[in-house]
Amino acid sequence: MSGFSLILQTILGCVLIILGLFSAQLGTLALARHFAPKRRIRTLEISEEELPRVLVQLPVCDEGSLAVRVAAAAARLDWPRDRLEIQVLDDGRSDNHATLARAIRAAVPESINMEILRRGVRAGFKAGNLAHGLQYSDAPFVAVFDADFVPPPDFLRRTVPALMADSGLAFVQARWGHANRNANWLTTAQGALLDGHFAVEQEARFRLGLPISFNGTAGVWARRAIDSGGGWTGDTLTEDLDLSIRCALKGWRGAILGDLEVPGELPETAAAWRAQQARWTKGHAQVARKLLPEIWASAWPWWKKAAVTLQICQFGFYTFAASSVIISLTLMYMGVVYEKAVADLGLLVTVLGLFASLSYLSLGQVMLGRQREPSFLRSVLLAILFPSGLVLSNARATYEAFAGREMVFHRTPKAGAAYAGGWRGSPEILAGLLLPVVAFAEQAWSAPFFVFAAAGLLSIGGMGWTSASQVPARDTGSN
Repeated sequence: MSGFSLILQTILGCVLIILGLFSAQLGTLALARHFAPKRRIRTLEISEEELPRVLVQLPVCDEGSLAVRVAAAAARLDWPRDRLEIQVLDDGRSDNHATLARAIRAAVPESINMEILRRGVRAGFKAGNLAHGLQYSDAPFVAVFDADFVPPPDFLRRTVPALMADSGLAFVQARWGHANRNANWLTTAQGALLDGHFAVEQEARFRLGLPISFNGTAGVWARRAIDSGGGWTGDTLTEDLDLSIRCALKGWRGAILGDLEVPGELPETAAAWRAQQARWTKGHAQVARKLLPEIWASAWPWWKKAAVTLQICQFGFYTFAASSVIISLTLMYMGVVYEKAVADLGLLVTVLGLFASLSYLSLGQVMLGRQREPSFLRSVLLAILFPSGLVLSNARATYEAFAGREMVFHRTPKAGAAYAGGWRGSPEILAGLLLPVVAFAEQAWSAPFFVFAAAGLLSIGGMGWTSASQVPARDTGSN
């Protein structure tokens, strides 16, 4: 065996260990969600006279009727009218602003204290928009809803008292619901993935006393926590994770209200979902580059530093998965016989990954009572299959984050939005076709291990090819 092949196998072994850690994290969270005791969130019985002022921020950007819908939903929130401030933060095109303002005014009663703000210089993406709105209010509590979410009227009644009862809470996060969950197979899979995130991951971290991340919408912040953490900053594409971790480093905690659901809209096309996931991946990588040095320099115990590192660095799964495939195919081309330790490790990681994913996703469905639904098994299997089709785009997003490429905010297209040109799935289709062919041609026994990745790539690529081309508008944060 040549020295080069030994080096490649050593690198492959290290990559497999890292992939195993990501899978072990999912399995550990599933176990913790099942066995760790539930943490009760303290609350207060507050009279009407004692209810504080609350600012509700609605960041929108050319959202059309969705912006009007969320503004109307915010106006229906059950809270004293003299202590409820609502800001529609319009970051869209200037020629749409007047039309949006008229539509909102027509849908919202005049008695509602609602401002429709548009800043002159659009820097910092959503973070900059939220920070701009905070300049116009000193309310002690701030709720945030994206345009595609519809808060229930009792939302503030169920969240703000928790923040008032516990001065150490930075925010309270509600669970996302999915109004269009059954629109197609892709939205069904996304629903299962997000159910796992909220019902298993977020809940498990909360029960274990680990930092949880704000999910960007459907939550309420204590204003003092925002200020203490350094405020909203636009130097990453995931301002929610960034501020959450900065607050955690200063001793603040977050809480998840798993029984409070706020319905939102899921991307209905592969192009929209691919763009959303690439943006989230790139944002996580930027947060890792920015905050990991602070995390490891903090006074946290080593196990907490390691847990938060894995939490932030989940984006690395796609890059390491792509690396393992490339190295494996190179070794096959060289005709190398794997060292037994590497071969056994590969099998172990594959089994662990499949078992952990099935456990994590299935538990998420069971915790929300979906196990009796006809789509239960299909949604879990598709939630395992489809993410493998994001390997190319998410690996590229990770590279761009660490390479310091231009900050471009690819907004997620909403249902019914059409964009001309752009991605049509060709790279994924090509990779999906070549992957098992190359593997089978070199060493037939290895082909089954590549079929799963190929199926995901072909599924996502095929959806992009057969549907109308839809890509998000490029948003560089300036006019």
